[in-house]
Amino acid sequence: VDSSPSSPSSPTTTTTTIPTTTPPPTYTTARRTAAKSVSCDVLLCPRTRAIIKRATGRTCHSSADLPDTLVLSSSAHLADVSALGAVSTLVLYRCHAVVDVSALGTVKGKLRLVECNGVSDVSALGAVRELDLRGCTAVRDVSALGTVRKLNLSGCSGVVDV
Repeated sequence: VDSSPSSPSSPTTTTTTIPTTTPPPTYTTARRTAAKSVSCDVLLCPRTRAIIKRATGRTCHSSADLPDTLVLSSSAHLADVSALGAVSTLVLYRCHAVVDVSALGTVKGKLRLVECNGVSDVSALGAVRELDLRGCTAVRDVSALGTVRKLNLSGCSGVVDV
């Protein structure tokens, strides 16, 4: 706050400076490339980044950094797959902590959720071209998957509604 008078005979003028703060980081920004089918760039959580780094050797901070094909096998700690819908082909093999796959409905090529026993609701995956749910025993209802071109349900012993 500046309280200096503008002249000796005039009344005191007070100037107040309001401090500005840096806005918090955003979690979605415009895509850097048009090659992928997702319209926004989503940051990966630290655990997902570490799992992808171990599996691929690549450092991926956001969905824009992901390879077109991503294969993650026996990743016991992988739970958040919300940013992985930007890939063309995604293979999750024995990733038992994965439960919510609704964000993977944007995978335009092949989606393989093999023996991912935590997955039960696959209703959001109808836009996927090829869907492999082999061994996903918790899946019950696949009636929303009518537009999937190739669907593998072998070993899905819990399916009751097709």
